[in-house]
Amino acid sequence: MNFSKKLIKPIFYLFVFSSLIYFVEAFQSIMMMVTALLLISFAKYEDFKVSKKNAPFLFSFVILAFYYTLFFSSKSFKLIAESLLLFVIPLLSIYLYQAKSFSKDLKKIQFAYSISLSLLCLFFLAFYIYDIPNHHFDWYLARYNLEFYNKIHGTYICLWIAIAILFLADLTSSFKQFPISKKVLFFIMFILLFSGLIIYNSRNIVVGLIIISGVRFLLLKKQNKTISKKVLFLVLFAVLAVVLLSKRYIEDIQFLFENSFKNSTRYAAWSCSSRLIYDSNFMGMDFNLIQEKLNECYVPFHSLELTKFKINSHNQYLDFLLKGGVFMLLAFISTLFVKIKYAVKNQNYLYLSITILFAVSFITENILVRQYGIYSYFLCDILLLGSILGNKNHTRNEIEKY
Repeated sequence: MNFSKKLIKPIFYLFVFSSLIYFVEAFQSIMMMVTALLLISFAKYEDFKVSKKNAPFLFSFVILAFYYTLFFSSKSFKLIAESLLLFVIPLLSIYLYQAKSFSKDLKKIQFAYSISLSLLCLFFLAFYIYDIPNHHFDWYLARYNLEFYNKIHGTYICLWIAIAILFLADLTSSFKQFPISKKVLFFIMFILLFSGLIIYNSRNIVVGLIIISGVRFLLLKKQNKTISKKVLFLVLFAVLAVVLLSKRYIEDIQFLFENSFKNSTRYAAWSCSSRLIYDSNFMGMDFNLIQEKLNECYVPFHSLELTKFKINSHNQYLDFLLKGGVFMLLAFISTLFVKIKYAVKNQNYLYLSITILFAVSFITENILVRQYGIYSYFLCDILLLGSILGNKNHTRNEIEKY
């Protein structure tokens, strides 16, 4: 156990810095497995009991494991392993909070992640500027070039960036106490992170951050806490900057006026997914057949994009309905409910914000079917889930400030 405690810091630093070399997916996979093994080494299984807090997570894993091995002829141990990372291993993070070394370094780990994403955003900004002769500030072409040459989907990198922004906002909540050098560093990091968000500009992530700002505002009002006008101004300025500096929103408005939503690929994906869910009597279907049946359903839409790129359901809730039926959907939504309920109860507003961010992003993307999505979800849960599952002695409010 003592040896495992000594490994916490280097393993978690390597884990968050693996975002810098995202294009080496094998290293990220290795770090997730190593981190999982570390948490397993901390577990005290004789003390582990099923409770109303952890039952939805365990049920989510059991349902998926059942579907991936027994319910249909097809089997996928890879998907079972991913489900283990998503729903079971994070439950063991409760034991991390019993280690003072973890509690002491938690904010530093969050800061390391924010540094990594700031550096990535600096690279993306430099690439964007270098690529101006090719895209001429056309948002769609600029993002296509970024995704093509840098090999990462815009939604996932925006999700990573948004998490870094939330981490950094949490770290700078007591901004006045920092020396001028750190204040300058934080300011530069915020500029870089928002620049990356503006360049890639994933709508669901931007909407998620706006909703989070509104929720935090209402919570502060409810607690009768004074809200700095400067903070409100900065939030509004950031939102306006993201919206106005991208042509995407203007073009979206034009599309809505000139076309029907039924002409969009998302309508096709959602309607076909809903049709498959109904045909399966809401009990799920063989995961190996889902994409094939979606492709068949797309034929009447006569869309090159739908057939060429093999579009999935583009909705995490629909994806779990397809794979595990209504019971899986209810179990998964219950995990989100547990996070939100106990994050509010423990006043862990960082974890509340991150949960809202993921809940919104799930509406338009299958976040948990790609490694980049699993990485960010797993990272946030192992860092913060244990703080709301434990008793009051393990809440995040008592963790030493960075």
